Amino acid sequence: MSKTIETPVPNFNGTVAGVRFVDGKATTDDESAIAYFERAGYKVAGEVQDERKYPEGDPSDKWTVAQLTAYATENTLDLGEAKSKEQIWNAIRPGGTPYKGVTTLQGVALVNDSTDPKDSTIKNQATLPENVR
Repeated sequence: MSKTIETPVPNFNGTVAGVRFVDGKATTDDESAIAYFERAGYKVAGEVQDERKYPEGDPSDKWTVAQLTAYATENTLDLGEAKSKEQIWNAIRPGGTPYKGVTTLQGVALVNDSTDPKDSTIKNQATLPENVR
C-alpha cells in the first residue's frame, strides 16, 4: 500500500532511503522505507490512490491513445502533430528507433546502439549519426 511521505525540511529535493522526494513530498510502498520515515519524524499519510492515467513502466505500443498521450503530457514530451496511435507511439519511443532505450523526464532519448549484447553503453540519441537515429 503506497503512502505519502513529507520531509521535515520543506521543499527538499533528493533521495532518502531509496525514495525520491520533490518539493518535500514522495510516495512509496516500500515498507522498510516507510518504517524508517516514521522513526525519523517524517510525516507519513495513509494509502495513496495511483493518479496516473497510464500503466506503470516504460511506454508500449500496446497502450491506448489516451495512455500514450497522458504519458507524453506528464513527461513533457512533444507529440508535434501526432494524432493516431501509431504517430503518437512513434513520437514517444526514443527517437523512433528500433533500439532499446529510455526517455528521460526531460525528453532526452537514451539508447544503446550496439549490436553486441555485452555492450551496455547508453548514449544520448541526439549525438548518434543521422543514419542511426
